[in-house]
Amino acid sequence: MATNIEQADLPTLIDEAMSVSAEFAHRFGALSVTQLNWRPNAQEWSIGYCLEHVITANAGFFDPINRILDGTKSVSFWERLPLLPALLGKLLIRSLVPGAKGFVPAPKVFLPSSTDVAADVVERFAAQQRELISLMERCRGLDSATIIVTSPASPFITYSLIDAFRIIVVHLQHHLHQTSKLLALPEFPR
Repeated sequence: MATNIEQADLPTLIDEAMSVSAEFAHRFGALSVTQLNWRPNAQEWSIGYCLEHVITANAGFFDPINRILDGTKSVSFWERLPLLPALLGKLLIRSLVPGAKGFVPAPKVFLPSSTDVAADVVERFAAQQRELISLMERCRGLDSATIIVTSPASPFITYSLIDAFRIIVVHLQHHLHQTSKLLALPEFPR
């Protein structure tokens, strides 16, 4: 990872999101539905399931960011606590860096409803990435370090808007790393 995501500014995060999105399309765009759903064992996720998971997780950020942009977002009790957002954002970012030690299970709210994914998952992922990057672009004029948002996973987890974007990007990097390892397995169906 060339970019220090924990310190990255919004233009850098936008560039990295575009780069990672292009890499997902390049590596997985031509896979069959069988390949997208293949898992080496019952405990591991398939490439398609990882993509569905990212789609599910990122979707939770869209409404709050749109409310920030249109000026209708209200501030929750947890978002008012002064030190909590800075601490939680950094912890989440560090836990998601590809190759980080320790396993952080995905919150249930971010898990797709089925382990079998449809053949259009790569196209839906790409469409959502374009929408996400557009939202990030629209936030360029905001002071994203002082705007506090709540995690879609829990009302008790808050972080700055810039950390939300950092979490989104490092999460993309994490799953690109994970899915690329699946693709490289000798038993992966060709």
